[in-house]
Amino acid sequence: MKNGSQKRSAVILVLLFLIGAFMFVWPMASEWVSYQTDDEEYGTMAEQVRLQETGPVIRPTPAPTETNAADPAPPEEPPDPNGLLPEEPPGTEAPEATCTETPAPEATASPPVEPEPDATPDTPVTEEPTSDPPRNTTDPGTATQRPTDKPAPATPTPKPQSGVDLEACLAQNRDFVAWITIPGTGIDYPVVRSDNTEYYLHHLFTGKQSKLGTLFSLKSSDYRTPSRSIAIYGHHLSHSDAMFSTLLEYKDQAYCNAHSMIHLDTLYGARDYRVFAVVNMNVSEWDAATATFASDESFMRFVNRARRKALYDTGVQVTASDHILTLITCDRGYGGVSGRLIVMAVQE
Repeated sequence: MKNGSQKRSAVILVLLFLIGAFMFVWPMASEWVSYQTDDEEYGTMAEQVRLQETGPVIRPTPAPTETNAADPAPPEEPPDPNGLLPEEPPGTEAPEATCTETPAPEATASPPVEPEPDATPDTPVTEEPTSDPPRNTTDPGTATQRPTDKPAPATPTPKPQSGVDLEACLAQNRDFVAWITIPGTGIDYPVVRSDNTEYYLHHLFTGKQSKLGTLFSLKSSDYRTPSRSIAIYGHHLSHSDAMFSTLLEYKDQAYCNAHSMIHLDTLYGARDYRVFAVVNMNVSEWDAATATFASDESFMRFVNRARRKALYDTGVQVTASDHILTLITCDRGYGGVSGRLIVMAVQE
């Protein structure tokens, strides 16, 4: 009898242990599967919108529809076809625990600032100037009898074809503004421009609710002009390499050297950037998302502060006439819930 009781007790203990282990592991496993599934959606989208490289094909600078060309800012209201984006963010969002790994909501408190008057675009405008009228080389008296040599037709300045079907992305989500790619890192995602941060922190580009969210810029980041600095926010996820999770690898200088180039396909032209600073900070220390500056001196103070706070010296130079790209994600290993990692790059 005694041996039978001991066996039953041992079996019960084993069962309790297995149940406890299951209850501990199951939530993490479910979350990991969810991350993988949602990231695969982005991967499928990247394959669908990636244009085939068939040779030196060229086309004019990509641009939105005529309505968007007149007003570069994406519409304030989300689209309503097929219910992709609701008029207001859903009342119930992802658990608060995930907010500790999301970009700082405080950044939304910074009001958009008009671009500097002296800022100059780094890409040609989509509408080309008209050609000068042809010179009349004939006798004035015979000019009405037969035309002179035919003038050469005006053609738009060709630009290398973007690697992404931007029009398809814009048709899917009217807040779309760019596609960011960092070769070798897994970062290959669409970017939206919107101040509706709560929505995009908890929804995919397609409108599906997800902890992965969507990479986004605030309205203060002007992609058309562009503003002196464009900031993009993205999640860092504990159990996944999705979204901006791999940015934490940039703490290692060797990794940065191997992945220093960032490519941005925007509605207003393709741009390449090189990383010049990697910074850890708390959200209350510094507004790394500042988009416009009162003067070149103000811009250089911003850049030099980033250099001073940088984890290491990249040797990449930034001048007062440059434009920069700032990538922002959470880093709980630095400062807990308010810790952030900033990767800053200068346009080449």
